[in-house]
Order: sequence, then structure tokens, then C-alpha cells
Amino acid sequence: MVWIGSVLLSALVMLVTYLAPAAEIAVTSDSPPGFLLLWTRYSAHLAFVFLLLAFSASTLKAFANSAQTRGWVKYRRQLGLGFATAHTFHLVALILFLSNLEGYSVDTSVAVAGFGYVVTALLSVTSNDYSINRLGPAKWKQLHSVGISILMLYFFVAFSGRLLTDFAPIYAVYVALIATAVVAKLKVKRRIMTAATD
Repeated sequence: MVWIGSVLLSALVMLVTYLAPAAEIAVTSDSPPGFLLLWTRYSAHLAFVFLLLAFSASTLKAFANSAQTRGWVKYRRQLGLGFATAHTFHLVALILFLSNLEGYSVDTSVAVAGFGYVVTALLSVTSNDYSINRLGPAKWKQLHSVGISILMLYFFVAFSGRLLTDFAPIYAVYVALIATAVVAKLKVKRRIMTAATD
């Protein structure tokens, strides 16, 4: 259900951003932003929400054990697949926007961003019981722990860059949320390790 929700939300974001610009603004416009640029931006916001929930699910449960946080842990793989779905919509929007951007040429940033999508794809195709049995629970957990940490780093760098160039408050909130989520996860891990050695 969570994954289906991500598909529906991604489609809704696409529809809303198509209807949002004024009729005289071209879909490929970057200033003022047209459909493709808005779709690129808002699909990234949606993807981040799914990623943050997937990354923080177990941490939130450790701090506040409730039906809601237990549900997030239970459906963490679905949240991850929700991120992958929304991020794929973002990739399509980004490709369409950049391909229509005058003077754009492929550079090293494309390769860097491409690696992030390779990580996303790897986590997606292994988000199933078969992969857990094939890799073994320890290796599977390590793969997904490292992979989602890489993706969080990607978003931290991207949002920090946008914060420095656009000074939009939303990016300050996102950067703070990522930093808080990482610090909280480290605290939980330290607490578990301390309890294990006592």
C-alpha cells in the first residue's frame, strides 16, 4: 500500500505542477519556472520525505515506541521503494528539463548524480525476502545501511547547495532534518552498543 501511495503521490505532483504555471509560461521555461522545472523540484521534495522516513524509522521507534513508529519500521522497505518511485519520477523530470535547457552540456556532475541512481536501483532490486536469504541478513543489512546513508549524504549536499544559492527556508529545514536524523541514529546505535557491553 505504501508503494502504491508513492506512485499516486508522484502522479499527483506531476499533475499539480503541470497545472500550476500560468498558461503563457512554456513547459520548458526555467525563469519563470515552467512545468518541467517545477516537476523536477517537487518530485525531489516528495522523494526526500520517503527517504527520510525510511532512514529514520527505527530511530523514531527507539525514541517513541508507538503504533505509528512501529508501522514505519514494519513498512520500511515499502517506504524505501516509495522513495525509489518518487526519485524515478524526479529523474524523468530532470532529464526532460535538462534536455530542453539551452546551452546545457553533460559534465562530471552527471556521473556523480548517476551513481546515486545506481545506489537507488541496487537498494530497490534487493528490497525483497529473496535477496535477504541470498545475501544473508547481516550482509543485506550492511548493504542497505551503507546505501541509504549514501543517499542521505547526496540529499544533504544537494539541499546545502540550494540553501547557499537560493536562501530558501525550506532547504534550511531539510538540512537540519538530515543532520538531526543522523545524530539521532548515531545516539541510538551508541546506546545499543553500551547496553550490549554492560
